[in-house]
Amino acid sequence: MSPNRRFIVAIGQIPPPTDGLAYITSEYVKLLAEDHDVKVLNISPRVSTRGVAYHISRAAIVLGASLHLAVNAWRGNRACYMPCQSDFGVVYTMYLLAVARLFGYPTYLHHHNFGYINERRRLMEATLRAGGPAVVHIFLCDHMRTRFCATYWKPELSLVISNAAFVPPAASQARASTSGSLRVGLLSNLNREKGLYLFLDLLRAARDQGLNIYGTLAGPLREPDDKRAVEAAQKEFGDRLQYAGPIYGADKTQFYESIDVFVFPTIYKNEAQPTVLYEALAAGNVVIAYERGCVASQVGNNGIMVPQGEPFVPAALASLRNLEASQEHMASRGSVACQMTEMHIAERAKARRALSALRRFHSGRDFIS
Repeated sequence: MSPNRRFIVAIGQIPPPTDGLAYITSEYVKLLAEDHDVKVLNISPRVSTRGVAYHISRAAIVLGASLHLAVNAWRGNRACYMPCQSDFGVVYTMYLLAVARLFGYPTYLHHHNFGYINERRRLMEATLRAGGPAVVHIFLCDHMRTRFCATYWKPELSLVISNAAFVPPAASQARASTSGSLRVGLLSNLNREKGLYLFLDLLRAARDQGLNIYGTLAGPLREPDDKRAVEAAQKEFGDRLQYAGPIYGADKTQFYESIDVFVFPTIYKNEAQPTVLYEALAAGNVVIAYERGCVASQVGNNGIMVPQGEPFVPAALASLRNLEASQEHMASRGSVACQMTEMHIAERAKARRALSALRRFHSGRDFIS
């Protein structure tokens, strides 16, 4: 057996249901399993409606996961990997970190959430103290690590692994629109927090100012009010607005290829590094987004950031007007897609070697950042 091969207890939410955290966790677990022996403990809730039954079910699942930590504590090459939960769920993270520390597991805590970084929370502070100074903190971008250090304190051990590692770019056949129109789209859980209503307001403003812009929405509509808003907007805009519904696989790739600009006016307080932006960039889309979490460093020079606190629609409308007037940016779609492919390969290599390299660091030899 390779000296770098480890027995890893991976504790996290695994699809279904699928959200950004569950997707990234499942993909990282698959990657770790290529080089290590991984025991996956899925703590996804078995009860969908929050309430007493939900928390009883969740607590029982987490308790079971902690028992696995105890059972495997005899292994000399053991490690524990877990994503950090958000909001009240951080209580489960606190408990699991304490158990892993009790049994001497080298532990890796993966942060996917800016909610507890944007504001200091006593519960999160208690969670960090429960894990102790030996926990290795995995951040999504340098900005996330910097903000975390400012909100709490500088971890003794940390590294940055971008979500680009877990979003393989699909082969894109994207072409610039030849109709003279500009095609914009939003793919997400369609609700107010993720920017649904700001997207519709942007389409209205573009129409009122005579811009030749067509919009496409994709993703689930879970709330009745949001469904009614989209249905009303389809009647209002006619063929200028399409709703594709929830899409996956080839349909998702086709969605990105069919648009020129990906509009992401998220106001979600926990927004960190959404995978949809990497998917959009891999197709060569220009991105217009609110500057939240790691989004600015994620998009780089391949989009337009609207600062938090500023009205989104006027800034986005000005950018769309410039893009419609000069579509030279479309010539660079292929180069942007190549950049994303190179980033994916580099970040995936970093993620793959992380736990092996960090094991050597625990032995006092080296570390990666």
